[in-house]
Amino acid sequence: MKIDYISAAVGLSAFAGGTAIAVWHHKKRRQSPPPECSREDRLFLQQQYLRRTQSGTLMALLGMLIFLSDFLPLVTRSAKVATIYVIFILFLGLWLVLMGMADAIASRTALRRSLRQQRMMRKASSPPDADSSPQPRVPAEHT
Repeated sequence: MKIDYISAAVGLSAFAGGTAIAVWHHKKRRQSPPPECSREDRLFLQQQYLRRTQSGTLMALLGMLIFLSDFLPLVTRSAKVATIYVIFILFLGLWLVLMGMADAIASRTALRRSLRQQRMMRKASSPPDADSSPQPRVPAEHT
């Protein structure tokens, strides 16, 4: 049996990276969110934790499947099984990309909402300034 060391290295790297991501998010989850977090922020953090843990776990699974592709006798002997196996790995990779895009979009939306809320709070808390009221502009030659 010939072993492709490049695919084995890629598979082990993806497995290690995915496991590290999942473990890091699990440890980060143990930290309680700040007390000033709203219910919406807590919900967002919970969903983000789930999305990112799933992504890390899927990346680890993908790495393991890539690594095992050279060691499974059924995959190395049958072209049909090998084709199905590779298509399955490609679909998992596509699913991982889609999960990453969904997480990016959700994070961007939450950031925009948070910035909008901060602007509204800043506007509400700052007293109206008499000097900041719009003054009609008069050209210099008319003054």
